[in-house]
Amino acid sequence: MSHPTDVTKFIEDLDGGVLAERLGKVLSHAAASATDNPKNKAKVSIDLTVENVDSVSRVGITHKLAFKIPTEHGTQSEEHTTETVMCVNTGGEMTLEPKNQFDMIGHPYRDKNPYQEKH
Repeated sequence: MSHPTDVTKFIEDLDGGVLAERLGKVLSHAAASATDNPKNKAKVSIDLTVENVDSVSRVGITHKLAFKIPTEHGTQSEEHTTETVMCVNTGGEMTLEPKNQFDMIGHPYRDKNPYQEKH
């Protein structure tokens, strides 16, 4: 594996950034609840499932964020599951867009704007 996935970028890309935002809120809530209820523990977990999506260069990432947080009279728990399709680049690196995507803008062989007047 010569090109590892950038984990920070990967987490930020899952569910369009919603997973990272939700994780931040859940972690803060878990810390506050554990502080308010010192005899009990809070648990936060992220479960990732990676599976092929009808091609060689794309995978579906199913991500489940679950938490169990102590309350004064018991616990509060919730889980949320969504999926994001990621591209698999050289060496298994996962990104939201393929790194080998052909960029049509800025290539030297591209003609001038066809709508531009000729002088």
